[in-house]
Order: sequence, then structure tokens, then C-alpha cells
Amino acid sequence: MSDAALKKVPGPKNTFGVTTTLNFVKQPLDFVLKGAQEYGDIFKFRMGFDNWYVLCSAEFIHEATVLQAAKFHKPKIARRLWKHFLGDGILTAEEGEWKRQHQLMQPGFHKKRIDAYGAVMVDYAERMVDTWSDGSVRDMPEDMSSITLGIVAKTLFDMDVNNDITSTVGDAMRTLNQTMTEHINMPLPVPKWWPSKTNKRKFNAIGNVEDILRRVIAERREEGKDRGDLLSMLVFARDEAGEGMSDKELRDQSMTLFFAGHETTAMALVWMTYLLSQHPAVVQRLRQELHDAAGSRSLRVDDLPQLPYLEMVVKESMRILPSVWSFMKEPIEDVRMGDYLVPKGSMVFISPYVTQHDPRYFPDPEVFRPERFTRENEKKLPKGAYVPFSAGSRVCIGKAFAMMEAKLILGTLVRAVDFVLPEGHEITFLPQLSLHPKGGLPMQILKREPLEATPTTDHLAAHA
Repeated sequence: MSDAALKKVPGPKNTFGVTTTLNFVKQPLDFVLKGAQEYGDIFKFRMGFDNWYVLCSAEFIHEATVLQAAKFHKPKIARRLWKHFLGDGILTAEEGEWKRQHQLMQPGFHKKRIDAYGAVMVDYAERMVDTWSDGSVRDMPEDMSSITLGIVAKTLFDMDVNNDITSTVGDAMRTLNQTMTEHINMPLPVPKWWPSKTNKRKFNAIGNVEDILRRVIAERREEGKDRGDLLSMLVFARDEAGEGMSDKELRDQSMTLFFAGHETTAMALVWMTYLLSQHPAVVQRLRQELHDAAGSRSLRVDDLPQLPYLEMVVKESMRILPSVWSFMKEPIEDVRMGDYLVPKGSMVFISPYVTQHDPRYFPDPEVFRPERFTRENEKKLPKGAYVPFSAGSRVCIGKAFAMMEAKLILGTLVRAVDFVLPEGHEITFLPQLSLHPKGGLPMQILKREPLEATPTTDHLAAHA
């Protein structure tokens, strides 16, 4: 098909983009879901002064992330948004610098190295269980963020996060999530120098985290030895020219890992506790598998191959409620997508949530069904249909770390407690940088006897 015969990309008619911009900002997830249902595999809309192209089909997502990935870079909106916070870290770097960074960082995520972190992950989950009292109601986003923040501080920086640091970093990360979401939804960029309340909050938060990281980086350089954490490995890593990372590069990578290393996994775990609270039969089967593999002792990394159902539960949770609900790309040249043209410089928007709820790929998409992810069923999935970590060369470098962390934490928690959603509580989605439950997610904690293998109706009734 010649370029002249290409189809026009469908989308809402809105010449100046005011209506579409306001609708997207108000309900971004609903907006793209409705667009996918109405227009199909691809649609475009006006967002401020830019044309945004939403890729909804597995085929087009695979094109953008794998087959034609070289034609797509990080979008200017992401560079503008993340630059002050993450600098030129691996999440924001351009292709040439990204390759160097990826080469330097990859050994830190080697299976043998991350397997060594498994005991820490289980320990932090067990510590959290110890702080929970039977029958108490806890806010899952707060507690899951506390677990994952402690883990990222210990495993990536060998830093025991005390209460003061936890409070400082936790508050900073929440502030940055909120302010960056506000910036995304602003059609006009806000200059760094503009003395707005949002800018002041953002840069105060960045400064607080930087102070902590700067101190730890200086300590690693002075010590001159690998302590087994990722930061140590980065300090001593050398590229092909024999050059190591500068203090600024270490700062940028550390900020990236601190942020990406706990926020998305925490929200994934929040949604897992919610889904399990609604599916007692899944919990029963999961507990039996955990009991058969580990008995009453703590979980270990070497148990994971004997826990296929646990992995299916984690994957299905990330399908139906992905914490990373969207990501963006920008074509550096005109790109053909089937019978359509995506022009150079436009914004390309991809939502794993939308595609992972497409009945073409996942029949009865609203049904929580872990069996979708048996090895046999996974092989049948079209490429691009399941992308909770993106795909291709720029797939999340911490994917294996995050998967291991989610399985070990969830397995530990499920063995110890029942999660009960308070009666009458309704979930409202808040699509920020991660998918959040608006107003938090309260969950009643019902403690279990250590040696119980499966839940019982009597146990739940006793706590009603």
C-alpha cells in the first residue's frame, strides 16, 4: 500500500484539543478505554499542542517496542518531566547513552546476584506481619510501600532504613509521584524556575532524597569495596573504554532505582492483596502449594521453582490490575503501523491495562483467572498482548528482581494472614504514574495459625 492509500487514523473530532485534553486529564484511564472500544487498534487525540496516538492492539505494541523499536525514543514529555528528578538515568537516557548504562548496570541484575536478595525480601515481609495485630485495619498502599522501600534501600544500597529516613524518602516519593502526575496533565510545560507550590514541593523532595544518596555514594567510594549491593557494583563498574560512572551518573541511577525500585512493585502488591481478598478459592489453592513447598519455615528463593501457581497469581494480578498502566514513546521518523502512519514527533501512548483487558487476547478479561498463565497458555498469547514491564530491548531492567520480590512477599503474607476488604468499601482507580486506589485501600488483617495449610470458613467466621 502506498503512502497515499494509507488510512486516516480515527479519533475524536476536536480541532483545538480543549475537550479531549480536559477529558483525558479528568479520567485518563476511562478516556483511553473508551477510545479503544470506539476506534479499535489505534486512535489519536489532541492533548494540548500535541497529537497523541494510542496503540491498542498487540500487533502495534509489538511493532513499537520490538520490531520497529529503533524508530522510537523516549518522548519529549517524559524527558521534560523526569529530567530534574532522575537526570540522565537509565529510565530517561537517549539510545546511545542508554546502551552504555545498560551494559554497566546489567551485571547487578544477574540472577545469582538478585537471588542473594531473596532472604532480605522475606525478612521485610515477615517484619511487616509482626507489626500487624489480629483484626486491625491497615492501609495497603502505605504498608506495601514501607516493605518495598526498605527492600530497595537494603538490597540496592545496603542501607538499613531507619524511621527518620523511611519517613523522609517515603514522603519525598509520594510528593514526586503527585507533582509529576500534575505536570503530565498540564498542556503547557512549567519552567523549573517558576515559583509555584508544585515546583517548590517537587524540588524540596528531590533535595531530601539527594542528600541521603550523596552521603551513601561518598561512603562507597571511600570504602573501596563491593558490599554486595547494586550501588557498590555501579561504583566499580567500567565500560568498554575503562571509564566508570561519575558522581552525577551514580546520583541519576540511584534516584532512578530508588523511585522505580519500590513504587511500582508496591502498587502491584496492593492490587494483589485486593484481588486475593475477593477470591478465597485462589487463596486456598495458593496456600496449599506454599505449604507443600515450604512447610512452616520461611520461604526461600530455591522454593520458587516449586511454586508455579504463585507465579500465575502474580502474573494474572499484573494483567488485570497493572501498576504500570501506561507508558509513552516518540517516533524519530514517520512510522508505518499496518495501514496507518504515525508521524515523526507525535506522542505514542501505550496502556498495558487497555490491551490486557482486550477480549481478543484474554476472554472474559474482567475475570481473575490465574490459569491464563500456565506455560502452555502463555505460549499462545500474541506478542505485545501482555506487557506489564514493557517489552523489547528497553524492557524494565529490574523485571526479574521485581517478579522475585512480588512472589516472595506475596507468598509470605498469604501464609500468615487473610485479607478482608471492609464491607461497603468501593475501589476507585487513580491513574497516576502508577495505578493507585483513590484514598488508599483499607484491609482488615486476620492472622492465621503458622501451621495452617488452607483457609477455613470457621476461621473467617470467627473474626466476622
